[in-house]
Order: sequence, then C-alpha cells, then structure tokens
Amino acid sequence: MNTLRNFFAVSLMAVIFFFSGCFDNSSGPDVDEPDRYSHVLNPGASANDFLSDENFDELVIEIDYMPGYAPNDRALDSLQAFFEQRLHKTSVTILDPTEVESGGQDQYSASEVRELEELHRDEFSSEQVLAGYMIIVDGQFEQNNVLGIAYYNTSNAFFGPAYDEASSGLGSPSRYQVESTSFQHEFGHLFGLVNIEGSGTEMQTDHHDEEHGHHCDNDNCLMYYAMERPDLIAQFFDSNVAELDANCIADLQGNGGK
Repeated sequence: MNTLRNFFAVSLMAVIFFFSGCFDNSSGPDVDEPDRYSHVLNPGASANDFLSDENFDELVIEIDYMPGYAPNDRALDSLQAFFEQRLHKTSVTILDPTEVESGGQDQYSASEVRELEELHRDEFSSEQVLAGYMIIVDGQFEQNNVLGIAYYNTSNAFFGPAYDEASSGLGSPSRYQVESTSFQHEFGHLFGLVNIEGSGTEMQTDHHDEEHGHHCDNDNCLMYYAMERPDLIAQFFDSNVAELDANCIADLQGNGGK
C-alpha cells in the first residue's frame, strides 16, 4: 500500500511540474517562523509588497550563481533600472553576486532549486526592507527549453546552459539581452503578471494568453511566453531589450506600481 501511495505522489508531482513552465506555483514547506515574513508562498503573493511602498520602502536583491554562470553586469544594471522604473521604493540594492558550489547536475527540478535556496539564501525581509532572491544554476530545468522560473513569492531561478543556447550562434541575441529579458520576465511574474490569482495585480484590460500560462498575448511584450524560451527568444530582438507593453504596465499601476 505504501509503495502504491508513493507512486501516485510522484506521478502527481511530475504532472504539476510538466505544466508549470517558467511559473512554478507548487507549494514548498513553510519553514519560516510565524512572526517572520514568509518567503515560501506562491509566486505573486508578494506582488503589492514589491510594487508599492505601503509595507516596504526598500528592496534588496541577493544573487547566488554556480561556477561559470556569473550574471552579466549590464543585465544587472538593466534589472536595477527596471526596478526603479516600475516599483515605488526609496532605494533598490542589488547585492554583489556570490559564487556557490556547483550542484553537479545536468538538470534541476523546482524542488531541488528550493533546496538550494534553503542552503544558500542569506537575505530575508525585515522592517521596511523587502528581500528578493535569485539563483543561477549550472544545469537545465527539468523541462527543457526554459530560461528561468518563478518558484516562490520572492524567488527566481535561472538556468545557465539555457543562456548559452539562446545567446550562441549566428544572429543570436547577446548574453546581455538574453539575461536582461529573462531576469525581468521572471520578476514580472513575482509582480503578479499576467493574471495570477491572489496577487492583486488584476488585468485592467484582458490580455492573458491563456494557451501559454501566465503570459501576455502581445508578442512585443516582455511578458510574452516566448521570452522564456531559448529556442524562440532570438526572433524578438533587434538591438534592444524587450519591455512591458501598456497593458502590463497598467496592471502594475493598479496594484501600487509605477
């Protein structure tokens, strides 16, 4: 009986991860103490805390990366500008990225990424400071063809080999363009885009691409589904980084953003 029960549990988790794409909302264990801010809720649960200054007027972002996958400096500058443009915060600080040991895996599941965060994360929200977390790993996501995932309410993971794939070859976008787009796209999910239940970031106009999960139906928008896929992202670049369209901006503004 226990063997049968375990089989069904594993099968259910496989189904959940298969359909999650770059937005993983399968819950992890609530390891935070009751009197602390919880960082293990579903993506979108902290959207208003990111966007507005009602509860937090400062933002700090911690970044860990595995060997060979330090984030592009220009991409981090672009992420900083993105935060300052869209969030009501008196200060935004992206901490110097920290190298962590290799996980030694070709692929990582969402649950394994959560375990890595528990092992490596140092910054947590307190008083007026909201803390976000990013980790760049040295393997692909368990679903191939994914650049990054939003997996907790303040956390994103990115997959270094997928960046290699997307930024190599004739006519491919630069590493700066790919990382900038991917970083901002996943934080867009943490901000409640697009149409994430319970986030408070409600659509002001219907623009949900229901066929592709929590994504925008405008193929010129940062939140278009192809912006997460290394096999498709190249066709959307000239010399610029993708930006939010008017509908996504209106959604953020409706939940306390700029």
